Amino acid sequence: MAKADQLLTVLWLLRSRSRMTAEQLAEQLETSVRTVYRYIDALCMSGVPVEAEPGHGGGYRLPSTFRDAPLFFNIDELKAMVHAGRFAEQAGYPYIEPLRQATGKMQSRLSEEQMEQLQRHTTGFEVMQPSSLQVDEQLLQELERAVASGRTVRIRYEKWKGAEAEERSVNPYGLVHRMFKWYLIGHCHLRDDMRVFRADRIVSAETSDETFERPTSFSLREFMEDRFDFGHYPADPDEERTVRLQGEEHVISMLCDNWFVRNRIVSQTRTELTMTIDFTGMNGYFARYLMSFGKSIRILEPVELRQLIAKIAREVADFHGGDGYGAEGSN
Repeated sequence: MAKADQLLTVLWLLRSRSRMTAEQLAEQLETSVRTVYRYIDALCMSGVPVEAEPGHGGGYRLPSTFRDAPLFFNIDELKAMVHAGRFAEQAGYPYIEPLRQATGKMQSRLSEEQMEQLQRHTTGFEVMQPSSLQVDEQLLQELERAVASGRTVRIRYEKWKGAEAEERSVNPYGLVHRMFKWYLIGHCHLRDDMRVFRADRIVSAETSDETFERPTSFSLREFMEDRFDFGHYPADPDEERTVRLQGEEHVISMLCDNWFVRNRIVSQTRTELTMTIDFTGMNGYFARYLMSFGKSIRILEPVELRQLIAKIAREVADFHGGDGYGAEGSN
């Protein structure tokens, strides 16, 4: 067993027992008493407050105030924690300062060699925030505490930026971070139904004394998947359509990277893509998304998708090119 594993074993033995002698530790570790002495010295040097009581009935023990056992991480575990912290910070994680303190404590206990290794793995790793929709940290903390305590929260919510804020009382079921935005999921008292609130549109939040119980069967992930259709197909196969597209290599690659498309792909080559999509999705977001590629994409099937895009294009052309456009635009 590696020395780090042996030290950790000694630590957990001392945590689980009120007191252990060197002989008892040696028996558990199947090693010599002299080696146990070296392990105890190593733990003390690393900052673990091991107390030694001499005489009959004595032994080694940890003080009752000691709760946080130091852990022995390898370089992959260390860099994973630092990298994860950077992702959390750019996502607007509401407890970023405690996270920084925790990683700081961890790094303060590293040896020079470990610190040098960690720096090599972290100086070439950065996470950029792609969204300007920052949410106030205190507001997110208030919402998170309301979720944890099962208390109704009163919010002032803007349906769109600049709209007059509405008062809502919500039983908060959870917070979800999706596509660079934070969402509050909960039961809205005003609508008497489940609702999704964008956190960047919540002007203020105040936790009340009113309590609620979140259904044990409720799943935030399943709710959001159903609400935003993350690649879930309808149960009725007659509602599905097969879409075949042809285009330049970079265009097909861009399509396959799209959040709406990637979970619907059936097959792809460098210049062709086959996917399945429900009728509603094809006639809604997807048709208008394809229009953004102009003539660089060709719809091989279905015919109705080609006809729909042609119809939308004619309507847009008529609107912008018609004589009435100027009059409407001046109102």
